[in-house]
Amino acid sequence: MSLFAAVVSPPLWVFTITVVTCGMLLRNRHLVTETTLMGPWLWMLGSISVMGGTHLVALFASSPSAGQSPNWCVASTFAAAASSFCPLMSLLGAKRPQDRGWHFVVISLWAILVLPVAESLLLRRGQMPDVQGARSWFMLILIGLGMVNSLPTRFWFPAILFGGGQLLMLANSVPFLREWVDASPTIFGFTCCCAACMITAQLASRSRRRQGSLTGVWRDFRDSFGLLWGLRVAEQINIAARTSGWPLALRWSGFVDEQGNSLDASSLPVDTQKSLHQVMQNLLRRFVSSDWIAARMENAIDLEAD
Repeated sequence: MSLFAAVVSPPLWVFTITVVTCGMLLRNRHLVTETTLMGPWLWMLGSISVMGGTHLVALFASSPSAGQSPNWCVASTFAAAASSFCPLMSLLGAKRPQDRGWHFVVISLWAILVLPVAESLLLRRGQMPDVQGARSWFMLILIGLGMVNSLPTRFWFPAILFGGGQLLMLANSVPFLREWVDASPTIFGFTCCCAACMITAQLASRSRRRQGSLTGVWRDFRDSFGLLWGLRVAEQINIAARTSGWPLALRWSGFVDEQGNSLDASSLPVDTQKSLHQVMQNLLRRFVSSDWIAARMENAIDLEAD
């Protein structure tokens, strides 16, 4: 952060990027209102706010002479950084009807991760949070899972940037890195996470909607929900295709024919199109609304009246 400190004070920097990031997230709220992504969006907004606020408190509480923060600030900063796992965990449960109850799982995860903080503040006052063993490996796995989930989508770069920010914020609490660092570069890591959110918000606001194409609906869904849910939905569609004898399959890039060539679903017989549309709508309505699907279709087949 020395480069940033030469231009602007760290507290002002943290305050600015927190406000700008939250502002961009709020501006894009309409993109998730009709989807189960509302939960991950709320967790991300809350996490950025908590991390930014905690960093501000830690900066003001730091000793100007020693340049170090009290141990309670270090513990609080770790707890705030651990909140960055909550949006990913919320995404893993973003399927109706369990998406609302899944928030209790997210809260439980955060509570497990910050348990060393409670021990540090209540039982071992004056000592740093002790994060080792399975808990530290679990955090490393979560960071990797978050990046892998978005790597095949158009949000691959912000996913890597966000994961890198998490590694920096938790560098002295995860395997391999803690042997190389004395203190986590938390503010720089927080900056990376904020930058990732801003890039994601900008990309999402320029959604590549392919009007009139079931492939367009699929690609928008898989980019929004990531690899894990995308593979699950594609599997269900392929099972329906094999059962019904449709001459197609759904790959990550879109629909293909029996020879593996790219297929425009509009070239299929009308009955097949209607059946395929119905299957996709039934599956995707566990994640998005019918209006979300219709907005990505031009001259969509009206199935609601059937």
